[in-house]
Amino acid sequence: MPSASPLSLLRRLPAPLLNGLGIGAGLLLCTGLIAPLWGLPAAVAASSGYGAVGVADTVVTARSKPAAMLPAIAGSLLVSLLVALTHGHAVAEALTVLAVTFGALLWTAWGKRGMPLSFVMILSLIFQMAAFREVPMDRVAALSHLGWVAAGAAFMGLWAQLCAVALARRYRTLALAESLHNLSRLIRTQARWTRDRAEPDARTSSQQDLLSLIRQQAALADVFQSARDLLYDGATHDASARRRREIDTLIHVVNLRDVVLACQLDIDQLPTSPSTRTALLRLAHFLNWHADRVADLALAVRLGEPAPPAPQAPTLLAPEDSRALQSLARRAGHLHEHGQALRRAAEGTAPGPHPEAPLLTSLVSPVSWSLPVLRRQLHLGAPTLRYALRATLAMACALWLSHHLPWHSHPHWLLLTVAVVMRGSLEQTLARRDARVIGTLLGCAVASLLLSLPLGMAARFAVLALSMALAHAYVLRDYRITTTAAAVMALLQAKMFATGPHAVWLDAAERLADTLIGAGLAWGFSYVLPSWERAQLPALTHRLQQALRRYAHHVLHWQQGSALAPERTHARREVYDAIWMLAQALQRTVREPTYAGSRSPHLEALLIRSHRLISQLAVVRIVLTHRQGDLHGPTATSAIERTEAALCAWLSDDPAERQHRAPAPLAAATPHQDDGVLVSHALPEPQGDPTPWLLRRLTQIEAEAAAWADAADGVARTR
Repeated sequence: MPSASPLSLLRRLPAPLLNGLGIGAGLLLCTGLIAPLWGLPAAVAASSGYGAVGVADTVVTARSKPAAMLPAIAGSLLVSLLVALTHGHAVAEALTVLAVTFGALLWTAWGKRGMPLSFVMILSLIFQMAAFREVPMDRVAALSHLGWVAAGAAFMGLWAQLCAVALARRYRTLALAESLHNLSRLIRTQARWTRDRAEPDARTSSQQDLLSLIRQQAALADVFQSARDLLYDGATHDASARRRREIDTLIHVVNLRDVVLACQLDIDQLPTSPSTRTALLRLAHFLNWHADRVADLALAVRLGEPAPPAPQAPTLLAPEDSRALQSLARRAGHLHEHGQALRRAAEGTAPGPHPEAPLLTSLVSPVSWSLPVLRRQLHLGAPTLRYALRATLAMACALWLSHHLPWHSHPHWLLLTVAVVMRGSLEQTLARRDARVIGTLLGCAVASLLLSLPLGMAARFAVLALSMALAHAYVLRDYRITTTAAAVMALLQAKMFATGPHAVWLDAAERLADTLIGAGLAWGFSYVLPSWERAQLPALTHRLQQALRRYAHHVLHWQQGSALAPERTHARREVYDAIWMLAQALQRTVREPTYAGSRSPHLEALLIRSHRLISQLAVVRIVLTHRQGDLHGPTATSAIERTEAALCAWLSDDPAERQHRAPAPLAAATPHQDDGVLVSHALPEPQGDPTPWLLRRLTQIEAEAAAWADAADGVARTR
């Protein structure tokens, strides 16, 4: 087992926490340089600029860092200037708050990478409102303050770039380890699902259990894409053996995910019998064994140590196993082969795929800020515009309320709570609301305890840096920790800015009260100009439909040369991305009110049918990859062409044309002879010619495509 030395403990740190600690260290360095030379007020002002821009410092490559940090610095300085110019003018200040809120939230049009920049502007607004309120400034003082804010923001941008260069290699290693870790969790979850299927009453919970498994599988799309962005970017210029080994390993990880899908097929259709139960328990044990091996490999990659030797794999087959169980065992055997290939790739003991650098680069997420992305959201039905409008209305209400509450010392806290709690969907808002209240309670208690101690200014900056590191690291992992750290930061900063004695418990009570009121406002305004999932489902369904058509085409023509490799890879990624988005939409509908009309059993069916369809395609890809030479050529070609025609029909854009365009099922009700190969609903022999197995899978693909079309029509009818 890997050692538990301090170095190994440090290597266990996940990338977001490592990134957050780097930001905290930069804050200490920034304030440590400024405070002795130019005084404490300059250091506090610089820390506000540093802290706001630090939100944009996420785990990305050094090449992508300027595209994130430069807009963050510019946006932060612009907001700081607007606050300075309008401070003391109530109407102008209110207009600034509303304009900044609306403009900041439009950045969310770019999705995941636009959200940090959105919060940079919000946080800059809050920090500078606090600074100008706590410390009266004349024109000269205000200019000096803005100069130090700019210095802190610029220092953050430079520090972020240096850290990205210094930690690039570590980030790639951690991204690969995280992909392996999540794959291990997926295999373990599937083992648990398989074991549950062995129980007599398993069918009653089968669909919900399968949905949970599908959500976890879909979430891998985001993990894999983050790994691609870190490992593939710059591969054109870095052809080292280590980099190539990491890329090959990630490719094997992604391929193994497809093979894991194949192990789920036909389990729900197995007959209930003692032999079936025994076989499923053996399969569950086998999957757990593989999950342990992938977990060992993930830890070895993370720690930079050799993976421990793998014990003997458990056996799956028994002499009395039926053809169906033997088919399942063969698919598990493919999983074992891919697992061994994954291990060899990670160890560098076998040649890998070694794809060309242009293909790898094409799979990296874009870093430019394309204006068409924003233009598509500039209409009243667009989710981003509706989100920006209702958040601006909520901020207007919070701003008015902050001037009429019995307490007035920190009105910006109420604005901040509204801004961070209100999200683009009700489900996310409710989750943020609960986490914000819990975290603020804990943070107020921790801050009150810390401020009751005789801490010097250096110690307070150290606590501030640690709080910033934790808040940044856990914003996407556990928002309760982020909120706890944010409350500690806010109360510490309030004490730093305060010019006179002020009881800590009063600040803590005000923070908690503002949190409760702000969370309530964000919750209430979530029902103003809402973006219910019902309105977004047609676009998501269409995107998934197009992705499935492209991916199915490439799977059915898998052996037609390597020239199509880039298109195949893109098509597969698009399918999983679309399923991930559909799974998120399904999760969000659970928290929506009934009158929103988004909930529909057809949506669950659509997700399940999509999952089963790509699982069937994964099996076909395995057959075409490993048994191409054993297939009966004319029969396989004819069947593939027929299935592709059926898929084009069932996955067409016009539902009205599906019924008369779709061909009859491939397999007839009774056996028949086709070019010397028997085609039947009965399971073929487990050994020998794989053509009957291919025909059976193609028939199932057609049936799943028809069921998918029916579920898609059902989703469309819910509008």
